[in-house]
Amino acid sequence: MEYTKEILKTAGVSPERIQMFHCSAAEGQRFQEEVTRISQIIEKLGSNPMKESISLEKQKSKTQEKNKKTKPKE
Repeated sequence: MEYTKEILKTAGVSPERIQMFHCSAAEGQRFQEEVTRISQIIEKLGSNPMKESISLEKQKSKTQEKNKKTKPKE
């Protein structure tokens, strides 16, 4: 898990985005608490920077394609 966090850090993604915990099926209350805690951490971190980067690249690609189609031929 620590190695994965280092990779995320290198990629510019907050390592807090990945977490792991163990609980048995009998620990429903603990499961709920952990999921809530992790959700709050991710909410504070905001949008995933990798997802935003991919969206920007897609928009850029679409714009370039559109410009190629509308560009008058010489």
